[in-house]
Amino acid sequence: MIANSLRGGLHASCLVLAPAKPSTRSNRTLLHSPAVATQASLNSNSQAQSQFGFSTPALSLPLGKKRSLRRSQNKVSQPVCLAPCCASAADIQGPVQTLGNQEGAEQQQQQQQEYVVVNTYHLVDVPEPQAVVEEHRKYVQANKLDITGRIYISAQGLNAQFGGTVEHALQYVTWLKDQQLWQDLRFSVWPAEGPMFPKLRLKYKPNLISLAGGLADLPITDPEARATPVPPKKWKEMAAEAEAKRVVMLDVRNDYEWDAGHFRGAARPAEEEFNDTPVGDGVEGLPAPLRTADPETPVMMMCTGGIRCDIYSTLLKAKGFKNLYTLEGGIQNYLRQEGSEFWDGSLFVFDGRMAISPEEARNGTIAKGPRPAAVPCQICGSPDSEVPHVNCANIDCNELFIACAKCKRELNGCCCQECMQAPRLLRPAKFGGGNYGTWNSYTNSTSESFLSPKAREGRVARRARRRQNLKLRQQRIVQERAARKTMMKEAMAKLMNAQELPADTGRERAQGESKESVSA
Repeated sequence: MIANSLRGGLHASCLVLAPAKPSTRSNRTLLHSPAVATQASLNSNSQAQSQFGFSTPALSLPLGKKRSLRRSQNKVSQPVCLAPCCASAADIQGPVQTLGNQEGAEQQQQQQQEYVVVNTYHLVDVPEPQAVVEEHRKYVQANKLDITGRIYISAQGLNAQFGGTVEHALQYVTWLKDQQLWQDLRFSVWPAEGPMFPKLRLKYKPNLISLAGGLADLPITDPEARATPVPPKKWKEMAAEAEAKRVVMLDVRNDYEWDAGHFRGAARPAEEEFNDTPVGDGVEGLPAPLRTADPETPVMMMCTGGIRCDIYSTLLKAKGFKNLYTLEGGIQNYLRQEGSEFWDGSLFVFDGRMAISPEEARNGTIAKGPRPAAVPCQICGSPDSEVPHVNCANIDCNELFIACAKCKRELNGCCCQECMQAPRLLRPAKFGGGNYGTWNSYTNSTSESFLSPKAREGRVARRARRRQNLKLRQQRIVQERAARKTMMKEAMAKLMNAQELPADTGRERAQGESKESVSA
């Protein structure tokens, strides 16, 4: 079904699933190397583009995985290509391994499927958004689509980050593109090792993103009211000249996203959540990097996928800033097209992966192990920090922090020694990303600790407490560094004095012998 709806695309826009060899699961193959892409070609050659008009990089798919649960039950699988040139590809047979118990069979079925994460948003006037939500829900249920994630629809458009099997995820996107309301929608597809979201949240929301004051009064559906979009190649040229031309690099993400990775020259955001981004009047209603900037100053705005930049740029434009530029497709598009030039660290993402390296984005691959972070370990200050972030294993704390491998191991996934003595059971640490269960999954909900005032405090209070703890920890690190520097200076001074002492002693002795010879 999905293959038929996506046929008619270009040769560089096909997705291949190859059959298994008995013991070479780790081997990878490409039918059209290196032009195999995850982005579906839609309706015609003019639509054989990825979300922002760029060619999606090759995605190597492991052998031994099949296209759906239905196909995984077959003993013979076929390579499936969405390009017309491969419609009659020859059958490639391979044995199917079976396990002796039901649990093993279920695990094998999940491993035999390919999963992806889809990111998309579209700003457009939606006449009856709640009715549109119900239409989407009925389609997902009627077709039994195996997708999870966040799909939000408002009167101003759609914002979605979801994932699932290749077949079901692309089927939903194709259905979206067939609707007149979403026909100009652009999206990006990323490989994943499994479901990257715990459940599907398909709902109506008054605001596509959380911003103080809401979005109803912002003309976000008017392209003329938003900043000028800049493709990644042009963005790289502008970034090379940003310092010389006194361009303001404005990162409108959260502070912890900046810690994972950021563009050089972009100051760390003062906000822990985008909802805290200034929206008021006067200087206080501007982000810190713009409070002393002239309205004529060029401003390069960046965020993960582009929607926060597009929406916030309408507010800045209304405040009088005239030279606003947003990175087309967001940081993820830049890393995919231009690599890591002018970029430090990795990219924080809001799904089970939690972070992807520039190499993963560029090559369309899935890396194993940690990725580099852009800031030192937030516990000990070591430069050997790594992402993904870690949520403190103490569920009453839940602090999101970056650490080195040593601190993760010694604190067992907690952010400090105090959290290791938490009254409630500690949940298992997830050093490599992934989705946690509900809080009640890790303890008895009727226990005294769960009913304590600390456990019942609101999200805002917990966040304020975490930020205070983080501030105290950073102050302690600064003090320890200053103490070490003072100690080193004192040690060097003592060493220099010790080296000068023999020379002075010899000089005094020589002067004494000279006086004795004169008197004699």
